[in-house]
Amino acid sequence: MSKKLTGSIILSCVLTLPAFAAYNGPGVNPHAKTAAQAGEAKDDTPVELTGHLVKSLGDEKYLFRDATGDVEVEIDDALWRDIEVSGDTTVTLRGEVDDEWQGIEIEIDSIDIIN
Repeated sequence: MSKKLTGSIILSCVLTLPAFAAYNGPGVNPHAKTAAQAGEAKDDTPVELTGHLVKSLGDEKYLFRDATGDVEVEIDDALWRDIEVSGDTTVTLRGEVDDEWQGIEIEIDSIDIIN
């Protein structure tokens, strides 16, 4: 009896594995790669932006610019880790869209300087 029960449990686990798969084919754009895409993306959409921080807006908010336009980003002071950036420095910012009642803002999780 226990062999049948063990076999049934193993078989049911193996048969349910495909249920955890996700569709990643054409038509899915999992990341916003430009300021224009980020500005139109839905809440919690991952973003990876490469461009320039052109202006401090105060209170951990900055204006990011790339070839497609501008978008407001929020960078916590703790993320700077002694990094110094000017308007000429190319950076890659990773984070996600935060759609609040005041408008879309991009919450940044990491900053990388591009040489």
